[in-house]
Amino acid sequence: MTARRARPLTAADLDAVAAIEREVFTDPWSNRAFGDLLGLDHVRGFVVEDGKGVIVGYAVCSQVADEGEILNLATAPGARRKGIGRALLAAVLQWLGEHGAVKVFLEVRRSNEAAIAMYEAAGFATLGVRPNYYRRPTEDAVTMVLEGTSRNARK
Repeated sequence: MTARRARPLTAADLDAVAAIEREVFTDPWSNRAFGDLLGLDHVRGFVVEDGKGVIVGYAVCSQVADEGEILNLATAPGARRKGIGRALLAAVLQWLGEHGAVKVFLEVRRSNEAAIAMYEAAGFATLGVRPNYYRRPTEDAVTMVLEGTSRNARK
């Protein structure tokens, strides 16, 4: 499977996105939480489908003033290491940059080395650690930032 381009998340995608969320995260967001976010002007979501139209990854971000935040990004376990995460990250960063974000923040589990490596490859730097940020299991979060997003999006 080759990575496909990300497209905007729609209400019709919520069940598939929530299913991936439940599979990937130990403290998952609900369908309703995703649906509530879709109604907010400062929040955008993106999905990537496989060649059969099945959603294999999603990302949700928010943008306020000149700052963006990646709220959630996940790839279905069977679709990992195929560029899905990078495609979602590119879509999020493009949207945030086009809407004026100069900095983008995120938190990631300290043990999620693959995600940290992907974010570092995209230019994110570690800001610090939030002790015991995650539940089930309790784990520290690495806080990361990417600076200069709106300039990068216009290139």
